Amino acid sequence: MAVRGRQQPGRTGVFPAGEPVRATVMLKPGDHVRRLYEELVQDMGVSGAEVLREALIELHRREARRKARRNAAAAASPHEQELPQTG
Repeated sequence: MAVRGRQQPGRTGVFPAGEPVRATVMLKPGDHVRRLYEELVQDMGVSGAEVLREALIELHRREARRKARRNAAAAASPHEQELPQTG
């Protein structure tokens, strides 16, 4: 069985442009994430698919901000860049 959250070679990362993408998420009874999912569906008054779409958008925004901070920090401290290897 694959480790949860790890990309599986040959199964993820390839998204044909002309085909829809189907993401399947199993949320088992008693799973903490399932409770969060159910709460969001009820509170937002939207479908479960819409909750997941909104979550993806927020996660993307968070990652974009993280990357921007990392790039800004790297640009601010050029002395910490990796030196070329000789050999």
